[in-house]
Amino acid sequence: MNDHAPNRTRALTRRNVLNRSSRFGPNMTPMVDVTLVILIFFMASASIAGHEWFLRAHLPDAQNPDLANSGYTLPTPMLSAELFVRDDAILVRGFGADPRPIETVIEQIQRMDSKLASGLILGILAGDEVPYAAVVLLHDAAASRGMTVAIR
Repeated sequence: MNDHAPNRTRALTRRNVLNRSSRFGPNMTPMVDVTLVILIFFMASASIAGHEWFLRAHLPDAQNPDLANSGYTLPTPMLSAELFVRDDAILVRGFGADPRPIETVIEQIQRMDSKLASGLILGILAGDEVPYAAVVLLHDAAASRGMTVAIR
């Protein structure tokens, strides 16, 4: 045989990913492309959002008598008192973390400053087992301090 003849078996072998020795691992080009696009997007959006910090807001003056008609007024604060009976005692939920006896709540209302209390609304919700006299006592205590009372 001729020793100088080309080796044809190597040229006809199938090429696949496992036979490639020049490169291994995942193709990083798409990942770099996506990363650069995201980076450009964040850089462009950050420069647009920066100017919004310097916009002026035209709010009405607090001394203005037309403030009530401007739409910037806050709603009247409302307290909620739920009356219920437990162990033959009338308790009120809504004037602290735990339910309190009605006598304690009435004393707490009577100690309130009249100027601050006159801007409040007290909503009273009583269970069926609560005597009507207890509701009237709580109502009178709140009304004496200038509160608006709503019985629900």
